[in-house]
Amino acid sequence: MKQPTPPTILRQRIGALITEQALMQSGDTVIVAVSGGPDSVALLHILCSTLPQLRFVAVYVDHGLRPTETGAEIELVQTLAHQLQAGFERVTVDVRTAAQQEKTSIEETARTLRYQALETMRQQYQGTAIAVAHTADDQAEELLIRLIRGSGRKGLSGMQLQNGWIIRPLLHERKETLLHYLQTQQIPFCVDSSNLERTYLRNRVRLDLLPYLQDHFNNSIHQTLHQTTQILQDEEDLLEEMADKAWQQVVIMVAIQPISPESPHHTIQIDAKEFCRCHPALQRRILEKCCWQMEARPQFRQIALLLDLLHTGQTRAEIHLSKGLRAHKTRQDVIFSYPVGKCSYRGRVEGEIE
Repeated sequence: MKQPTPPTILRQRIGALITEQALMQSGDTVIVAVSGGPDSVALLHILCSTLPQLRFVAVYVDHGLRPTETGAEIELVQTLAHQLQAGFERVTVDVRTAAQQEKTSIEETARTLRYQALETMRQQYQGTAIAVAHTADDQAEELLIRLIRGSGRKGLSGMQLQNGWIIRPLLHERKETLLHYLQTQQIPFCVDSSNLERTYLRNRVRLDLLPYLQDHFNNSIHQTLHQTTQILQDEEDLLEEMADKAWQQVVIMVAIQPISPESPHHTIQIDAKEFCRCHPALQRRILEKCCWQMEARPQFRQIALLLDLLHTGQTRAEIHLSKGLRAHKTRQDVIFSYPVGKCSYRGRVEGEIE
Protein backbone atom coordinates (compact mmCIF):
# COMPACT_ATOMS: atom_id res chain seq x y z
CA MET A 1 0.00 0.00 0.00
CA LYS A 2 1.33 3.43 -0.97
CA GLN A 3 2.43 5.56 1.96
CA PRO A 4 0.63 8.93 2.27
CA THR A 5 2.63 12.05 1.43
CA PRO A 6 3.79 13.97 4.52
CA PRO A 7 2.43 17.56 4.65
CA THR A 8 5.91 19.13 4.43
CA ILE A 9 6.75 17.13 1.31
CA LEU A 10 3.41 18.02 -0.30
CA ARG A 11 3.95 21.74 0.30
CA GLN A 12 7.50 21.54 -1.04
CA ARG A 13 6.30 19.68 -4.13
CA ILE A 14 3.56 22.19 -4.92
CA GLY A 15 5.87 25.12 -4.17
CA ALA A 16 8.46 23.69 -6.57
CA LEU A 17 5.82 23.24 -9.27
CA ILE A 18 4.66 26.85 -8.87
CA THR A 19 8.25 28.11 -9.20
CA GLU A 20 9.12 25.77 -12.05
CA GLN A 21 6.05 26.71 -14.09
CA ALA A 22 6.13 30.39 -13.05
CA LEU A 23 2.50 30.21 -11.91
CA MET A 24 3.09 32.94 -9.31
CA GLN A 25 5.89 35.31 -8.37
CA SER A 26 6.88 37.18 -5.25
CA GLY A 27 4.65 40.18 -4.64
CA ASP A 28 1.72 38.84 -6.68
CA THR A 29 -1.89 39.11 -5.56
CA VAL A 30 -3.73 35.86 -6.23
CA ILE A 31 -7.46 35.21 -6.03
CA VAL A 32 -8.17 31.75 -4.58
CA ALA A 33 -11.54 30.14 -5.31
CA VAL A 34 -12.58 28.48 -2.03
CA SER A 35 -15.90 26.63 -1.76
CA GLY A 36 -15.27 25.20 1.69
CA GLY A 37 -14.76 21.69 0.28
CA PRO A 38 -11.59 19.69 1.01
CA ASP A 39 -9.72 20.44 -2.23
CA SER A 40 -10.13 24.22 -2.15
CA VAL A 41 -9.52 24.43 1.61
CA ALA A 42 -6.30 22.47 1.13
CA LEU A 43 -5.33 24.76 -1.75
CA LEU A 44 -5.74 27.92 0.34
CA HIS A 45 -3.87 26.46 3.30
CA ILE A 46 -0.98 25.15 1.19
CA LEU A 47 -0.57 28.41 -0.75
CA CYS A 48 -0.64 30.62 2.34
CA SER A 49 1.71 28.30 4.23
CA THR A 50 4.15 27.88 1.35
CA LEU A 51 4.25 31.36 -0.19
CA PRO A 52 4.03 33.99 2.58
CA GLN A 53 5.57 36.60 0.26
CA LEU A 54 2.36 36.63 -1.85
CA ARG A 55 -1.02 38.17 -1.10
CA PHE A 56 -3.97 35.78 -1.27
CA VAL A 57 -7.67 36.61 -1.33
CA ALA A 58 -10.10 33.75 -0.67
CA VAL A 59 -13.29 34.20 -2.68
CA TYR A 60 -16.45 32.23 -1.90
CA VAL A 61 -19.04 32.24 -4.70
CA ASP A 62 -22.58 31.64 -3.44
CA HIS A 63 -24.61 30.14 -6.30
CA GLY A 64 -27.88 30.36 -4.38
CA LEU A 65 -28.50 26.63 -4.87
CA ARG A 66 -27.91 25.25 -1.35
CA PRO A 67 -29.15 27.85 1.16
CA THR A 68 -29.10 25.40 4.07
CA GLU A 69 -25.37 24.69 3.61
CA THR A 70 -23.82 27.94 2.40
CA GLY A 71 -23.87 29.63 5.82
CA ALA A 72 -21.54 27.06 7.35
CA GLU A 73 -19.29 27.12 4.28
CA ILE A 74 -18.98 30.91 4.30
CA GLU A 75 -18.14 30.93 8.02
CA LEU A 76 -15.53 28.22 7.58
CA VAL A 77 -13.82 29.93 4.62
CA GLN A 78 -13.86 33.35 6.29
CA THR A 79 -12.40 31.94 9.53
CA LEU A 80 -9.68 30.03 7.68
CA ALA A 81 -8.76 33.07 5.57
CA HIS A 82 -8.46 35.17 8.74
CA GLN A 83 -6.26 32.55 10.42
CA LEU A 84 -3.99 32.43 7.36
CA GLN A 85 -3.88 36.25 7.08
CA ALA A 86 -5.55 36.12 3.67
CA GLY A 87 -8.28 38.41 2.39
CA PHE A 88 -11.87 37.21 2.10
CA GLU A 89 -14.73 38.04 -0.26
CA ARG A 90 -18.19 36.56 -0.70
CA VAL A 91 -19.90 36.95 -4.09
CA THR A 92 -23.52 35.97 -4.78
CA VAL A 93 -24.76 34.92 -8.23
CA ASP A 94 -28.28 33.94 -9.33
CA VAL A 95 -27.74 30.67 -11.18
CA ARG A 96 -31.38 29.57 -11.54
CA THR A 97 -32.55 32.83 -13.11
CA ALA A 98 -29.58 32.97 -15.48
CA ALA A 99 -30.08 29.32 -16.51
CA GLN A 100 -33.75 29.99 -17.34
CA GLN A 101 -32.92 33.13 -19.31
CA GLU A 102 -30.04 31.57 -21.24
CA LYS A 103 -31.71 28.15 -21.55
CA THR A 104 -28.58 26.44 -20.26
CA SER A 105 -28.08 23.75 -17.62
CA ILE A 106 -27.66 24.61 -13.94
CA GLU A 107 -24.20 23.02 -14.00
CA GLU A 108 -22.97 25.00 -17.00
CA THR A 109 -24.52 28.26 -15.81
CA ALA A 110 -23.00 27.91 -12.33
CA ARG A 111 -19.56 27.39 -13.84
CA THR A 112 -19.90 30.41 -16.15
CA LEU A 113 -21.13 32.75 -13.41
CA ARG A 114 -18.52 31.47 -10.97
CA TYR A 115 -15.63 32.27 -13.30
CA GLN A 116 -17.15 35.66 -14.14
CA ALA A 117 -17.34 36.47 -10.43
CA LEU A 118 -13.75 35.35 -9.86
CA GLU A 119 -12.55 37.46 -12.77
CA THR A 120 -14.38 40.48 -11.37
CA MET A 121 -12.56 39.96 -8.07
CA ARG A 122 -9.24 39.59 -9.86
CA GLN A 123 -9.75 42.92 -11.59
CA GLN A 124 -10.91 44.57 -8.36
CA TYR A 125 -7.76 43.47 -6.51
CA GLN A 126 -5.51 43.86 -9.58
CA GLY A 127 -4.66 40.19 -9.18
CA THR A 128 -2.16 38.32 -11.30
CA ALA A 129 -3.97 34.97 -11.23
CA ILE A 130 -7.02 33.01 -10.13
CA ALA A 131 -6.09 29.76 -8.37
CA VAL A 132 -8.62 26.92 -8.55
CA ALA A 133 -8.44 23.54 -6.82
CA HIS A 134 -8.71 21.08 -9.72
CA THR A 135 -6.90 17.82 -8.92
CA ALA A 136 -5.65 14.79 -10.81
CA ASP A 137 -8.99 13.11 -10.02
CA ASP A 138 -10.84 16.04 -11.62
CA GLN A 139 -8.58 15.70 -14.65
CA ALA A 140 -9.52 12.02 -15.03
CA GLU A 141 -13.23 12.86 -14.70
CA GLU A 142 -12.92 15.69 -17.22
CA LEU A 143 -11.21 13.46 -19.80
CA LEU A 144 -14.01 10.87 -19.57
CA ILE A 145 -16.72 13.54 -19.73
CA ARG A 146 -15.20 15.09 -22.84
CA LEU A 147 -14.84 11.65 -24.41
CA ILE A 148 -18.49 10.85 -23.68
CA ARG A 149 -19.74 14.17 -25.04
CA GLY A 150 -17.40 14.13 -28.03
CA SER A 151 -14.23 16.15 -28.29
CA GLY A 152 -11.18 16.66 -30.45
CA ARG A 153 -7.57 16.21 -29.39
CA LYS A 154 -7.46 19.67 -27.79
CA GLY A 155 -10.40 18.80 -25.52
CA LEU A 156 -9.00 15.37 -24.69
CA SER A 157 -5.70 16.91 -23.63
CA GLY A 158 -7.60 18.00 -20.53
CA MET A 159 -7.14 20.95 -18.22
CA GLN A 160 -3.84 22.81 -18.16
CA LEU A 161 -1.76 24.01 -15.22
CA GLN A 162 -2.29 27.52 -16.56
CA ASN A 163 -4.92 28.85 -18.94
CA GLY A 164 -4.93 32.63 -19.17
CA TRP A 165 -5.49 33.98 -15.65
CA ILE A 166 -6.52 30.55 -14.32
CA ILE A 167 -3.89 28.44 -12.55
CA ARG A 168 -4.26 24.92 -11.13
CA PRO A 169 -1.46 24.22 -8.62
CA LEU A 170 -3.06 20.94 -7.44
CA LEU A 171 -3.61 19.41 -10.89
CA HIS A 172 -1.03 16.65 -10.33
CA GLU A 173 -2.26 15.74 -6.85
CA ARG A 174 -4.79 13.05 -5.90
CA LYS A 175 -7.77 13.93 -3.69
CA GLU A 176 -6.73 11.28 -1.17
CA THR A 177 -3.40 13.09 -0.74
CA LEU A 178 -5.22 16.34 0.05
CA LEU A 179 -7.59 14.62 2.48
CA HIS A 180 -4.60 13.16 4.33
CA TYR A 181 -3.05 16.64 4.45
CA LEU A 182 -6.18 18.13 5.99
CA GLN A 183 -6.45 15.29 8.50
CA THR A 184 -2.85 15.52 9.70
CA GLN A 185 -3.04 19.33 9.91
CA GLN A 186 -6.45 19.14 11.67
CA ILE A 187 -8.04 21.52 9.18
CA PRO A 188 -11.87 21.37 8.98
CA PHE A 189 -13.80 21.40 5.70
CA CYS A 190 -17.38 21.09 4.47
CA VAL A 191 -18.99 18.48 2.22
CA ASP A 192 -21.16 19.72 -0.65
CA SER A 193 -24.32 17.56 -0.72
CA SER A 194 -24.80 18.24 -4.45
CA ASN A 195 -21.66 16.20 -5.13
CA LEU A 196 -23.74 13.10 -4.37
CA GLU A 197 -26.60 13.94 -6.78
CA ARG A 198 -26.46 11.65 -9.79
CA THR A 199 -28.48 14.07 -11.92
CA TYR A 200 -25.13 15.65 -12.87
CA LEU A 201 -22.96 13.81 -15.41
CA ARG A 202 -19.76 14.64 -13.53
CA ASN A 203 -21.10 13.01 -10.37
CA ARG A 204 -22.11 9.86 -12.26
CA VAL A 205 -18.64 9.66 -13.77
CA ARG A 206 -17.00 10.10 -10.37
CA LEU A 207 -19.35 7.91 -8.33
CA ASP A 208 -20.17 5.18 -10.85
CA LEU A 209 -18.04 5.07 -14.00
CA LEU A 210 -14.55 5.57 -12.58
CA PRO A 211 -15.01 3.04 -9.72
CA TYR A 212 -16.42 0.52 -12.23
CA LEU A 213 -13.45 0.99 -14.58
CA GLN A 214 -11.05 0.67 -11.65
CA ASP A 215 -12.69 -2.51 -10.32
CA HIS A 216 -13.27 -4.28 -13.64
CA PHE A 217 -10.73 -2.97 -16.18
CA ASN A 218 -7.76 -1.05 -14.79
CA ASN A 219 -6.83 -0.74 -11.13
CA SER A 220 -4.68 2.28 -12.00
CA ILE A 221 -7.26 4.02 -14.20
CA HIS A 222 -6.67 7.45 -12.60
CA GLN A 223 -2.94 7.28 -13.27
CA THR A 224 -3.51 5.99 -16.81
CA LEU A 225 -5.91 8.79 -17.68
CA HIS A 226 -3.60 11.39 -16.15
CA GLN A 227 -0.66 10.06 -18.20
CA THR A 228 -2.83 10.12 -21.33
CA THR A 229 -3.66 13.80 -20.87
CA GLN A 230 0.03 14.62 -20.41
CA ILE A 231 0.92 12.88 -23.69
CA LEU A 232 -1.94 14.58 -25.53
CA GLN A 233 -0.96 17.97 -24.10
CA ASP A 234 2.57 17.63 -25.48
CA GLU A 235 1.23 16.66 -28.90
CA GLU A 236 -1.37 19.43 -28.69
CA ASP A 237 1.38 22.00 -28.10
CA LEU A 238 3.18 20.85 -31.27
CA LEU A 239 0.02 20.88 -33.40
CA GLU A 240 -0.94 24.30 -32.03
CA GLU A 241 2.45 25.67 -33.03
CA MET A 242 2.03 24.25 -36.54
CA ALA A 243 -1.52 25.62 -36.77
CA ASP A 244 -0.33 29.10 -35.77
CA LYS A 245 2.20 29.09 -38.61
CA ALA A 246 -0.46 27.91 -41.07
CA TRP A 247 -2.87 30.57 -39.76
CA GLN A 248 -0.38 33.32 -40.59
CA GLN A 249 -0.12 32.03 -44.16
CA VAL A 250 -3.81 31.67 -44.98
CA VAL A 251 -5.74 34.11 -42.75
CA ILE A 252 -6.08 37.88 -42.85
CA MET A 253 -7.87 39.82 -40.12
CA VAL A 254 -9.33 43.09 -41.42
CA ALA A 255 -10.20 45.91 -38.99
CA ILE A 256 -13.70 47.31 -39.49
CA GLN A 257 -16.19 49.64 -37.87
CA PRO A 258 -18.68 47.16 -36.35
CA ILE A 259 -22.40 47.57 -37.00
CA SER A 260 -23.14 47.05 -33.30
CA PRO A 261 -20.90 47.75 -30.27
CA GLU A 262 -20.92 44.13 -29.10
CA SER A 263 -19.69 42.78 -32.47
CA PRO A 264 -15.98 42.08 -33.13
CA HIS A 265 -14.03 44.99 -34.65
CA HIS A 266 -12.71 42.84 -37.47
CA THR A 267 -13.63 40.37 -40.18
CA ILE A 268 -11.61 37.26 -41.02
CA GLN A 269 -10.62 36.34 -44.57
CA ILE A 270 -9.31 32.87 -45.49
CA ASP A 271 -7.42 32.27 -48.73
CA ALA A 272 -9.30 29.16 -49.92
CA LYS A 273 -6.52 27.94 -52.25
CA GLU A 274 -3.79 28.16 -49.58
CA PHE A 275 -6.15 26.73 -46.96
CA CYS A 276 -6.81 23.60 -49.02
CA ARG A 277 -3.07 22.94 -49.23
CA CYS A 278 -2.86 22.54 -45.46
CA HIS A 279 -3.11 19.17 -43.72
CA PRO A 280 -6.72 18.34 -42.71
CA ALA A 281 -5.76 18.41 -39.02
CA LEU A 282 -4.51 21.98 -39.40
CA GLN A 283 -7.55 22.99 -41.46
CA ARG A 284 -9.86 22.12 -38.57
CA ARG A 285 -7.74 24.07 -36.13
CA ILE A 286 -7.69 27.12 -38.37
CA LEU A 287 -11.48 27.08 -38.64
CA GLU A 288 -11.90 26.58 -34.89
CA LYS A 289 -9.63 29.56 -34.26
CA CYS A 290 -11.63 31.62 -36.77
CA CYS A 291 -14.82 30.91 -34.82
CA TRP A 292 -13.22 31.77 -31.48
CA GLN A 293 -11.75 34.97 -32.93
CA MET A 294 -15.23 35.92 -34.08
CA GLU A 295 -16.58 35.21 -30.57
CA ALA A 296 -18.46 32.06 -31.58
CA ARG A 297 -18.11 28.60 -30.06
CA PRO A 298 -17.15 26.10 -32.80
CA GLN A 299 -19.17 22.89 -33.06
CA PHE A 300 -18.33 19.70 -34.94
CA ARG A 301 -21.17 20.09 -37.46
CA GLN A 302 -20.28 23.72 -38.14
CA ILE A 303 -16.62 22.87 -38.76
CA ALA A 304 -17.70 20.13 -41.19
CA LEU A 305 -19.90 22.60 -43.08
CA LEU A 306 -17.09 25.16 -43.22
CA LEU A 307 -14.67 22.55 -44.58
CA ASP A 308 -17.18 21.68 -47.30
CA LEU A 309 -17.64 25.38 -48.11
CA LEU A 310 -13.90 25.93 -48.54
CA HIS A 311 -13.29 22.78 -50.58
CA THR A 312 -16.38 22.56 -52.77
CA GLY A 313 -18.57 25.59 -52.11
CA GLN A 314 -19.67 27.77 -55.00
CA THR A 315 -19.11 31.53 -55.12
CA ARG A 316 -21.72 33.35 -53.02
CA ALA A 317 -22.42 30.21 -50.96
CA GLU A 318 -22.97 31.07 -47.31
CA ILE A 319 -23.13 29.32 -43.96
CA HIS A 320 -25.14 30.78 -41.08
CA LEU A 321 -23.36 30.34 -37.76
CA SER A 322 -24.51 31.43 -34.29
CA LYS A 323 -25.85 34.91 -33.43
CA GLY A 324 -25.62 36.39 -36.91
CA LEU A 325 -22.12 35.19 -37.81
CA ARG A 326 -21.77 34.37 -41.52
CA ALA A 327 -19.11 32.53 -43.51
CA HIS A 328 -19.42 33.84 -47.08
CA LYS A 329 -17.62 32.32 -50.10
CA THR A 330 -16.17 34.71 -52.69
CA ARG A 331 -14.20 33.75 -55.79
CA GLN A 332 -10.99 33.26 -53.86
CA ASP A 333 -11.78 33.52 -50.16
CA VAL A 334 -14.14 32.71 -47.34
CA ILE A 335 -15.03 35.72 -45.20
CA PHE A 336 -16.30 35.56 -41.61
CA SER A 337 -18.38 38.58 -40.57
CA TYR A 338 -21.48 39.84 -38.77
CA PRO A 339 -23.25 41.58 -41.69
CA VAL A 340 -26.11 42.89 -39.51
CA GLY A 341 -24.33 42.86 -36.14
CA LYS A 342 -24.13 40.24 -33.43
CA CYS A 343 -27.76 39.11 -33.22
CA SER A 344 -29.97 36.26 -34.37
CA TYR A 345 -30.75 36.79 -38.03
CA ARG A 346 -32.13 34.59 -40.80
CA GLY A 347 -31.91 35.21 -44.51
CA ARG A 348 -29.32 36.54 -46.89
CA VAL A 349 -27.82 40.01 -46.65
CA GLU A 350 -27.79 41.94 -49.91
CA GLY A 351 -24.68 43.64 -51.16
CA GLU A 352 -22.15 41.20 -49.75
CA ILE A 353 -18.73 40.98 -51.33
CA GLU A 354 -18.53 38.75 -54.39
